[in-house]
Amino acid sequence: MKILKPYSFAIILMVLTFLTVCTDHTHAVTTKIWTSTEQAEIAKGKLQNISVHKNGKFTLSPEKRRINEIPAAYVWCLVADGTDSLFAGTGNPGSIFKVRHDGNVVEYYKTSELHVQTLAIDTAGNVFAGTLPHGRIYKITSEGKGEIFCELPDPYIWDMIADNNGNLYAATGDNGIIYKISDRGIQSIFFDSPFSNILDLVIDNDSNIYAASEPEGIIYKITPDGKATVLYDAEEDEIHCLAIDKNGVLYAGTSSGTPPTLHAPSPPELPEVLLPLLMEEFPGEPSDVWLDYILSGNDLEVTDQPSMKDAYAENGIGERPVMPEMNSVYRIDKNGRVREIFVVKDSFILCLSVDDNNDLLVGTGNMAKLFKIDSNEDASLLYEFGESQVLDILSYKDGIKYMATGNNANIYQLSGAYSNEGTYESAVHDTTYISSWGCISWKEKKPSQTSILLSTRSGNNKKPDNTWSDWTREYQQNGEKIQSPPARFIQYRTTLTTDNSKATPALDDVSIAYLPQNQSPIVRNVEVTTPIHSPDNALDKRNDTDKKKTAPSSPNDVYLGGIQRNVYEHVSHEPKKLISWEADDPNNDKLEFDLEYKSVDENKWKELKRNVKEVNEFSWNTNRIPDGYYQAKVTANDDLDNPLELALKEEVESDTFLIDNTRPVVSDLKTVVKGDSIDRHGRSGYRIIVSGIAKDEMCNITDIQYSINSGEWKTAFPEDKIFDSTEESFLLEIPYISADEHTIVVNATDYEGNIGSSRIVFNP
Repeated sequence: MKILKPYSFAIILMVLTFLTVCTDHTHAVTTKIWTSTEQAEIAKGKLQNISVHKNGKFTLSPEKRRINEIPAAYVWCLVADGTDSLFAGTGNPGSIFKVRHDGNVVEYYKTSELHVQTLAIDTAGNVFAGTLPHGRIYKITSEGKGEIFCELPDPYIWDMIADNNGNLYAATGDNGIIYKISDRGIQSIFFDSPFSNILDLVIDNDSNIYAASEPEGIIYKITPDGKATVLYDAEEDEIHCLAIDKNGVLYAGTSSGTPPTLHAPSPPELPEVLLPLLMEEFPGEPSDVWLDYILSGNDLEVTDQPSMKDAYAENGIGERPVMPEMNSVYRIDKNGRVREIFVVKDSFILCLSVDDNNDLLVGTGNMAKLFKIDSNEDASLLYEFGESQVLDILSYKDGIKYMATGNNANIYQLSGAYSNEGTYESAVHDTTYISSWGCISWKEKKPSQTSILLSTRSGNNKKPDNTWSDWTREYQQNGEKIQSPPARFIQYRTTLTTDNSKATPALDDVSIAYLPQNQSPIVRNVEVTTPIHSPDNALDKRNDTDKKKTAPSSPNDVYLGGIQRNVYEHVSHEPKKLISWEADDPNNDKLEFDLEYKSVDENKWKELKRNVKEVNEFSWNTNRIPDGYYQAKVTANDDLDNPLELALKEEVESDTFLIDNTRPVVSDLKTVVKGDSIDRHGRSGYRIIVSGIAKDEMCNITDIQYSINSGEWKTAFPEDKIFDSTEESFLLEIPYISADEHTIVVNATDYEGNIGSSRIVFNP
């Protein structure tokens, strides 16, 4: 199949790139290696007459020669007549050009159609041309005289093949029919698929026909009597092209990524329809982005037809279609076993061909590239073209191959000889920081009369410009010291040459050693907080404490007539602060931390803890630290992974924080009887009010609780109902208390968790 459909544009996934290889511990003083291997990003560099093979090996490409320029927008298809000529079908205009192997090009026949999409040739030298948009097949004799051979009911003829009996088979759209046309031009339906388009056809030695469909990616096998079976149903939306090798192995290439479908307008009779509208005829509508790549300026000059943008708007489609991510080549053996052997990312697979060595050739768009898949299923990038698409591949005799391209329309001849010279300019490698360079190393094979040279350049912006250094002299010996100045970015260039067209040098594993500049550690969010303890545990401790202290231990502990005679009971409290921080190192160095502290009115820092590793927090017991306001400082050091002369550190101070280890004071406890009270069992008693003051010298009171005779703790509030100051007055109303002696304990908690207590004995 030859027409480029709107489905996938591309960066090669399987093909070929640089892999950054570093040690597991990428520390500041550890030498890093950037090496060319594993086919990771090579396609991002610039290739000129260079082929890239498995594991990133470079060789010279086959010698390429461009045939004289074709006066058209696209060369859709190629056929050879067995002499010294081949024929090319073009689009805009829909002409057939005769191309001699010496490069001479003449217009052989001009149809009245916009595109000659497919060509076939019979044993008498007659050329048959399938066209669109009116579904006409032309027959052109060996003298260059042509006429309409037949006109099919469907507007698009995507592909044609001929059998040994002189019959033509035409794959069409947009009804997905294969027509059989006799040598007299009589047409009949050979196979009617349920899909919109049959895109490509191949025939085997037993005259079985294989057909590729869309918008469902199905491959049909159709016997000579027209019986069809499904050979394979692919995950992709479109099987775009097919090829069959000498052993009967079938290959299928996909062009998946179907945009929203538009309703197909009826093919107009007059005037001729240009390519944008043709693309509306089948599901899988091209976006404006795609049209920018595939259409020339003349193609877009349509006066009466709606634009693609308008068509999307009319159909309520608010977003442009999503481009595809991957397409594949599948291998299907004679027993029907299917295996995926090649994958491209964001790219169309537009054509397949098998050469004299039974290797598979693969053409892609939108960056036109030619790949070869050998018998071991190893893929090589043979060539990158300056055009947008490789639309057809013709494997000729004596190792010669022809490539047809679109945007611009050209025909290239690849011979069996190697190019005399080729260059590869690598992608720019980012070392993240300014780096000093070590040696450049590589592996090579240099047959007699061949050579390999490398050079480097460096700079501090990712796109090379005149601020970069010049290319160094060529490094001719493996392991030479890199002469480029220290910088963040580096690039290498290699030149391969040969004076023997049958031999090529081979280069792989290009490695550049570098030492990044050490960077200071980064410390963030140094915080000093008071650890939060479980309220239940704290309450249990309070209960345990008070149970031990409810009975008066001396006469001074007794409160007579509700007048306080002694003061405080204390709950045990271990003062702590939690110092926490976040830190990392740009070079991924191991870090250790030194902790210091000082009072806000001091100038000198005091050591708290040295060489803290692996954790970013420290629990600090402050029971020996005087009350007051303090700061903490965290110093991060990377000397574990750097010599002292290269090690760096970073210091960050915390905000001011309070250390308050003194318990609040509960004072002025008094009881006042407010009246009689009766409990739910009918027993007489009193309703009383307990008043007092909770005060702390440093921070706010946050909680007040009371307990009667070691009973459960109950919460009380200040008189103003808000805990918002260092001194809080409170009134505790106890609705019922019996006419016995009772011990009432009141606890106050400050913001730092310190607890102070006092008690009063009520004896009516």
